[in-house]
Amino acid sequence: MVLCSGLLVMGSMNNDVNAQQPLTLNQYMFNPMIINPAYAGSREVFTLSALVREQWVGINGAPSGGSISANSPLRRSKSSMGFNLYNEKFGVTSRTGLFYNYAYRIKVGDGRGGIKNKGRGPGVGKLSFGMSAGFDLRYARWSEVNTSDPLNADPEFYYDSGMLFEPNFGAGAYFNNDKYYAGFSVPRFLLWTDNPLEQSQELSLRLGNLAYYLMAGAVYDLSRDVKVRPSFLLKWLPNSSFQADLNANFIFRERYTVGVTYRTSQSFAALIQIYFTRQFSFGYSYDYSFNALQGFSNGSHEILLQYEFGFNIRSSNPRYF
Repeated sequence: MVLCSGLLVMGSMNNDVNAQQPLTLNQYMFNPMIINPAYAGSREVFTLSALVREQWVGINGAPSGGSISANSPLRRSKSSMGFNLYNEKFGVTSRTGLFYNYAYRIKVGDGRGGIKNKGRGPGVGKLSFGMSAGFDLRYARWSEVNTSDPLNADPEFYYDSGMLFEPNFGAGAYFNNDKYYAGFSVPRFLLWTDNPLEQSQELSLRLGNLAYYLMAGAVYDLSRDVKVRPSFLLKWLPNSSFQADLNANFIFRERYTVGVTYRTSQSFAALIQIYFTRQFSFGYSYDYSFNALQGFSNGSHEILLQYEFGFNIRSSNPRYF
């Protein structure tokens, strides 16, 4: 969770901080709940995830973030729930958020096919509708800003901002079966803006400020021991930018995943995921920008730890998304 990032990856992290949107991370495909609350419970077991990210290593004040998230279906119910707790920093600004996620999931399909039927069809799928609600706490340490002329600097830079409390909510829809998935979400409906020098705050409800996420993917057998999982994530801010992530992950013996991502914001990422057991996995990714940051940054690093409390469920029906 980043959260999470935002959660996520969801583009360059600084853009997400300014737009008050969750981080987009390289490994969001292993925990899409950071950007879509409808994903809660989709792995069919209680799942706990922890993630840290250091972006643009070598640049002073570059973004960094960390998150813890958990989600689970509710027993004997069509409902699922989860939470995201995250912290992120960019320059002298930091933000901590806590969001609760709820999803209502219904079965779709006739059950013919799927993994238990030798792959002859996708089997029963589930369609989920989700909501998230929570808040961000934002703080700026303006006193740490290095000005070119400290003796004549604006007096406002002598003081830090107060803690800004920003409630928010989001929504999404998500569908998955054994072979395919697709989701659409708006992680934040409220955009909080402030003038840091005047320490004032206002709420903007203009739809053009919202970020829209569309994701989809599938899994195919290349051989008995190798599968490929192509996917994409589209992020659109109508008044700002459009970004696409194109991913290809290769799964070996259901124990190792090696993948690559091309991001239209001019960056490239490589990742690896290792299942030490059927419940516990470790993921690492490295991405490098080949835009204006090239030559100034040593790339970005991201680590994901994930544990699933449900060995019997996972061993009989592996979840690829």
